[in-house]
Amino acid sequence: MHAIYRTKQLILLLGDMLFLFIGIMGAFYIRRKGTPTLDEISTGLFWFSILIVLWMVVHYINGMYNIAKHRRKTDVYVTIIQSAVINTLVGVLFFYTIPPDFFNPKTILLLSILLGYSLLFFWHLLFSNLFANKRFNARLLFIGDTPEMHELAEHMYAHPERGYSLVAWISPHKQLQKEAFPHTTFYESSKAIRPSVSVHEIDTVVIAPQVKGDDIILRELYELLFWRTRIISMTSLYEILTGRIPPHTFSESWFLDHLQHASQPIYEHLRRIIDIIIGICLLLLCIALYPVLALLIRIGSPGPIIFHQERVGTGGCTFLLYKFRSMYALAADGSAETKGVEFAQKNDKRVTAIGKFLRKSRLDELPQAINLLKGDISLIGPRPERPEIVRQLEDVMPYYPVRHIIKPGITGWAQINQHYTDTIEQSLQKLQYDLYYIKNRSLLLDLSILLKTVNVVLRGMGQ
Repeated sequence: MHAIYRTKQLILLLGDMLFLFIGIMGAFYIRRKGTPTLDEISTGLFWFSILIVLWMVVHYINGMYNIAKHRRKTDVYVTIIQSAVINTLVGVLFFYTIPPDFFNPKTILLLSILLGYSLLFFWHLLFSNLFANKRFNARLLFIGDTPEMHELAEHMYAHPERGYSLVAWISPHKQLQKEAFPHTTFYESSKAIRPSVSVHEIDTVVIAPQVKGDDIILRELYELLFWRTRIISMTSLYEILTGRIPPHTFSESWFLDHLQHASQPIYEHLRRIIDIIIGICLLLLCIALYPVLALLIRIGSPGPIIFHQERVGTGGCTFLLYKFRSMYALAADGSAETKGVEFAQKNDKRVTAIGKFLRKSRLDELPQAINLLKGDISLIGPRPERPEIVRQLEDVMPYYPVRHIIKPGITGWAQINQHYTDTIEQSLQKLQYDLYYIKNRSLLLDLSILLKTVNVVLRGMGQ
């Protein structure tokens, strides 16, 4: 079912590539005041094809393929203008770095941007009207009633662009808050399963875990095997829509089934190579910026420039994590804690003026290049917590240590989907994100996290 949203994104991306290509061809035609020669086309398209790939990366980082933005046309147009400006600079740098000798790309580049992004305006407007609404949504039937189902129903109502519409809901519980879902038809009898599928043209039936013990419902679902209707678990849909693992699944058997990874030597070796390369780059950047940042940190408040703190890593082993200090040094050890271990909070008053800038730009994390090169952490993984906080969370969440079966990371799935966790509820949600990443980690997911992290850094959305 996740394919619905991905298909919409792919349609949007392929449309962008097509119209940018048309813009480039139009630019060649205008520049040459006629049809360009085959040599000019072949040479130009070679370089511009590479450039289009770079432009698509910029589009992704800038959120152009976030379908939710197409609910407001103003957001779409602002994003397109931002991308056009950024990609003009990318194009200039590209042709300055790799100058083709066969033709002068400056005028063609400018014309390509003007023509291509003008077409993109109309394409995204058309896409918003055709695909970013309920017209192509999968029609869902819920069977059962759980808190997670309520959460999913609210999510689908709030985000119809994700590609799902809750059309019908079968639950014997009369206390179901039906008024919150005005576009959903409710039934109480399990015998309404097949009639509702037929009447409402249901694409997918979503079943709660507890209904698997109901023989009547199972017989009805068995009959649906011969229909053109999919049957999936609520757990699967929950993962698709939220990017988290629902808490009700937490058990030793589930962890053994889903988190006991087979050997992935190629994936692990590639990750380590990438960690070393990125670590060297971050270390060089840290060294280059150190004099300026050290001066600003010291002027802002007294205390150490680089602050180190014990964190929990792979297998529960501890290590020292290095960061540029972003808080006032209120304790003897240089920390900002005077009353024991405290959760960091949004708009934390302990953060210095320069610390706010360091956190928003993520420059405070540059010294973690040392941890990256040592192998304490990876580029992507669950964020490492302090031992004291881990022990607190273990008391209320016995399965919390499961997140330590892989290396912690500088950035991760939870970091791009959630900000500070200063409550137990938010910590549980963070664990859900971490388990989703551990279960689904791959180079493609890592790349997605990395690009979204770049977007956070460039927009100064760090905290």
